[in-house]
Amino acid sequence: MTQAAVNWTSPTRAALPGSGRPAPAPTPVGRLPRRRRWGMVALGMILVVVCAVLAYLLVVTAGITRPYLVVTREVPYGTVIGPDDLTEVEVNPAAGLQPIPASQRDQVIGKHAAADLYPGTLLIAKQFTDLAVPAPGEQVIGIELKPAQVPVRTLTPGDSVVLVVVPAAGLSGVPDPHTTTSTRPVSVAATVAGSVGPDTTGNVRVDVAVAQADGPTVAAMAAAGRIAVVITTRD
Repeated sequence: MTQAAVNWTSPTRAALPGSGRPAPAPTPVGRLPRRRRWGMVALGMILVVVCAVLAYLLVVTAGITRPYLVVTREVPYGTVIGPDDLTEVEVNPAAGLQPIPASQRDQVIGKHAAADLYPGTLLIAKQFTDLAVPAPGEQVIGIELKPAQVPVRTLTPGDSVVLVVVPAAGLSGVPDPHTTTSTRPVSVAATVAGSVGPDTTGNVRVDVAVAQADGPTVAAMAAAGRIAVVITTRD
């Protein structure tokens, strides 16, 4: 054995000066204890409970169905809803729909369709009304419109429109130059009750409900071809 091997001592266990005992090993410094954020812990527990309750409700209500009213055949706008126009169907209420319960069947029969009803659709409250078409104080008038007198969009029963009386046309088919244009043209509020067309010539026939006082004016202007339709909103 060499002299270097005999005199070797561990650097961590060096002898104390003046004594033959080795120095004690250094004590490791431990990590400081972390502070627990009790607010975050409580929030996490609340979220876990809420998620568990929601999952339970979804599982419980997934298989629950209830009877609702559904349309069995086409019911045009303004037509009275009869017993044969409705049937019952089982629907899961958790779907986010708001159909009419089957228990209210007798309250719906006898109402008027507020829009065109099609077979297979669930009935909702906005699809029927107590008002007849025409309602009291109204008249229904048929108008034949050329392509330039009606928007390209198809008129649907229930659409709110404005009937504008256009100036009379001269012999050449253009507006009469003697007709003043400084004043606002006569306009009448109306509701579309039905529409057919366009036919082979491109013309569209529309039934409109107007106030009884406006009926004669609209009928006369429609016969002269002086009505243009402006769509506002859907009722």
